[in-house]
Amino acid sequence: MQNEHRTEPREQIQLPVGLAGGRQTLTRDISATGLFIEMDSVQQVGGLIDLEIELDTPGGPMKLKAQGQIMRIEQQGGKTGVGVKLLSSRLEPVE
Repeated sequence: MQNEHRTEPREQIQLPVGLAGGRQTLTRDISATGLFIEMDSVQQVGGLIDLEIELDTPGGPMKLKAQGQIMRIEQQGGKTGVGVKLLSSRLEPVE
């Protein structure tokens, strides 16, 4: 049985995520404090990751820019699943 460390409920939703080097992926789930994504590259627990998520809002499109820390890794079917705790984030208008 796995210990639950989450402090916020997760929403099962796929949102496009931009990563360094122009790479793209999707969220598997997301909360106010973290998210889970799949990547093609090897990652390490404790590593930092920069990401961007474009959001549609009533005021127009916004971009969530964030830095997170890799808290958990799942290897599955040639992909690397990564649980990320958000350390910092900001919203910016899409230009």
